[in-house]
Amino acid sequence: MTENDETAEAEIEQIEGLEALKQALAQEKGTSEKYLANWQRAQADFDNYKKYAEQEKREAVEFANSMLILKLLTVIDDLERAFASLPAELTGFSWTEGVKLIYNKLKAILEAQGLAEIKAGGEAFDPHLHEAVMCREGEEGMVIEEIQKGYKLKNRVIRPSLVIVGKGEEEKKTEQGGQKEE
Repeated sequence: MTENDETAEAEIEQIEGLEALKQALAQEKGTSEKYLANWQRAQADFDNYKKYAEQEKREAVEFANSMLILKLLTVIDDLERAFASLPAELTGFSWTEGVKLIYNKLKAILEAQGLAEIKAGGEAFDPHLHEAVMCREGEEGMVIEEIQKGYKLKNRVIRPSLVIVGKGEEEKKTEQGGQKEE
């Protein structure tokens, strides 16, 4: 072998080694791109999980608050019934005024948390806000009387109003034979 042949073989080996390195580099680039894509996907999954966990936490807190407020509404109802049945001779005493102040403070705290009364008396019956417990003569489809107040917590009904709904005016019957007047 001559020197030229040896040089040529060395160059060929170098070129083959270079081609092998290029192939190895391309293969490693593909692997690193795959790892990067997997890492980005894992990062996005983790971010979504954090958002989901935060949402679940918020919903659990809101549910617990609504359950507590729902239980406190029975206390408000009892206080309102007590004030409605308070004899006139007891209205001027300071202790009754003190109880009213406590009642007003409790209502203000609940309202600050997003509690709002549902208007019922004289309103059109809405099955999303009202629960009909009875029908009586009166303007059809209108709430005639509210039996128990309903409440919303942040625009979500937590207790519907118990109401009496008008079923329309019944035609009057004459005293003779039950015939209807026309």
